[in-house]
Amino acid sequence: MILHQIQTSTLCDNALNTCLRYIHPNDSILLSGDAVNCLLQTQWQQRLAAVNLLVLQDDIQARGLQKRIDDIAAKMQPELFHIIDYSNFVEQSLKHNKVITW
Repeated sequence: MILHQIQTSTLCDNALNTCLRYIHPNDSILLSGDAVNCLLQTQWQQRLAAVNLLVLQDDIQARGLQKRIDDIAAKMQPELFHIIDYSNFVEQSLKHNKVITW
């Protein structure tokens, strides 16, 4: 079980796309930094729907996306992603066998 941490925007990096090629059904993806912006795009919402997806709260707030992300989350059934804080990030790092930063 691997936690894949994606930090870069899908507009300037291929990390998330590459990660999705290799991800195992038991793995999780953590979006941090500019990677949280991909949640604003329907194509990425659809591609990530089958993944255990975590998103760092501080990075959503730092980019002024809280309202938009809340609106997206309210429309999703079942829940598309889980918003976590840094202490949850540490818990997830310990829960998973390995962490890969893309």
